[in-house]
Amino acid sequence: MSVTVTVNRCHVIRIACSAVLLYLLILLSACAAPEVAGPQGSVFFPPAPNPPRLQYLTMISSSADVDGKKLGGLSIIAVGDTRAEKPKPIIKPYGITVSNGKLYVCDTAPGRLIVIDPARKSFEFLKGNYSFGKLKKPISSEIDSDGNLYVADAVRKEVLVYGPSGNFLRAFGKSLGMKPVDVAIYGDYLYVLDLHNHDVKILDRKSGKHLETIGKIQDGKHLLSMPISIDSGPKGSLFISNMSSGKIVNLDRDGHLLGEFGKLGDGFGQFGRPKGLAVDDHGRIYVVDAAHQNVQIFNKDGRLLMFFGDPGLPFGSLNLPAGIAVTSQGIDLFKKYIDPAFEVEQLIFVTSQFGPAKISVYGLGKLMD
Repeated sequence: MSVTVTVNRCHVIRIACSAVLLYLLILLSACAAPEVAGPQGSVFFPPAPNPPRLQYLTMISSSADVDGKKLGGLSIIAVGDTRAEKPKPIIKPYGITVSNGKLYVCDTAPGRLIVIDPARKSFEFLKGNYSFGKLKKPISSEIDSDGNLYVADAVRKEVLVYGPSGNFLRAFGKSLGMKPVDVAIYGDYLYVLDLHNHDVKILDRKSGKHLETIGKIQDGKHLLSMPISIDSGPKGSLFISNMSSGKIVNLDRDGHLLGEFGKLGDGFGQFGRPKGLAVDDHGRIYVVDAAHQNVQIFNKDGRLLMFFGDPGLPFGSLNLPAGIAVTSQGIDLFKKYIDPAFEVEQLIFVTSQFGPAKISVYGLGKLMD
């Protein structure tokens, strides 16, 4: 490789090597790449003059939002061969689970599960996702008390189990003829939400043995209709969102109907296309609506408290949201985003399948006295 430098009265420098030109062009394009700007001031829900109850904090769309590496080191391997270590993106997320400070994100399009640890600033793909443990379309997941990860795969039509280190352990449910879309755990029981048969399969979480099926018909009434998301409440009862009826159904662990709320519609407390659902440790119920593109929060009796994430805002809006997770742990990890006058008691993570913000992070709380 040679560089010819000619200096005249105007000090003109002429570069005659195409590889060097290419290298400079790549550097310039990298420097010119725009970054997503953060919000100018805090974004609260509901909007003023209402007292703020929830603050939009930040978003996660790639490994760069976790580890801070916007663009990796650029080096010339050979003449004309330049490579850049790019951030790992989240493509099309659906279910999201939080446990012990870690986020477990089902990325459906590439068939993978992402493990995000904000404390360690790590962004990793599930180790056991190959061979017999290969995911095809992971929809949602759950963690048991032993640290094992259970993943509902709608294409494999199985629940896959991975150990605390991420290694594949086993898969079960193939013989049940189901289409699992979500899972919930209570004690030794694994509740598998079956979209195909409109019911819940109860399995032994260790052996995978099918123990019982609940949620079919009670008093001549179909309890579930295209069920898509399930979560257990503080006392172990089950809350299930139904896409075709728009109802949020509450069952006890034996499948008896405890209550229900919601319906299809565009009014307050109604749904266009309910999807992800989560229950916090205060019994509040969070329901994602992919049609209205927001999240509605209800108290334990099904009364609407507030909603957030509607389209049209520069920051904090959702774009075809799907999954949700709520936790009271790890709030300090997001302290730099929290308004000094606002006290956060719960973190809320919502996945969006389109747009720049694949995971939107919110804080539920109140203004400090």
